[in-house]
This record gives sequence, C-alpha cells and structure tokens, in this order.
Amino acid sequence: MEVEDGRFSLDVTIPANTSAAVFLPAREAAAITESGKELAQAQGVKFLRRAGDRVVLAVESGAYHFATRP
Repeated sequence: MEVEDGRFSLDVTIPANTSAAVFLPAREAAAITESGKELAQAQGVKFLRRAGDRVVLAVESGAYHFATRP
C-alpha cells in the first residue's frame, strides 16, 4: 500500500481457488484503475457496492495493482 500526492495504490495477490472482497478508498468505481486499465475492463474484478467512502470489489485469484485518483 502506498499513498503519494493523494493517489492511493495497492498491490494484492489472491491465492489460487479463492476470491476476496477488496475495499478501496474511492467514492466511485470510475476513480479506480487496475494495472493502468479502467476497472470495467479489468479481468477477474467485479464492482460489488459502495460502503461509505469505500468501493468494494469482488476479486478472483491472481495478482492485481489497484490505484485510485484523488
């Protein structure tokens, strides 16, 4: 996890045959990228809901690099 110039980034690895809920600090899913791609185009990632000032994602097994814009 890293915060620089108001930009939050998180590298996460989900083990094989599992999935996880990932909570990211963002007001909307459009503010999040995964490995530089818009979230809507990221494979293995699905928007679940907003929870206060967080976005909750369902993430399949694999390695991911999430970032949020300020």
